[in-house]
Amino acid sequence: MHCSNSGQKVPKTLSVRTNFCPKCKTVLDRDENAAKNILNKALSEVGIIWPACGGLDVGQPEKQETFETWVQLSLF
Repeated sequence: MHCSNSGQKVPKTLSVRTNFCPKCKTVLDRDENAAKNILNKALSEVGIIWPACGGLDVGQPEKQETFETWVQLSLF
């Protein structure tokens, strides 16, 4: 598992419930850390970049994609 704050790999067994990062000293429940990693991954996929220290990186433009889907409906 990686630290959601620094990105440092923090190996642990399933029985360890706390994520402690030796690099940035962040201590989180492993589920909260995992949720933050998932959120960070999802935001980066849509073009919103969270730097390792947290917060929006205003230097990165948001990825904007638009598409239109038209469906023709008929009663007969």
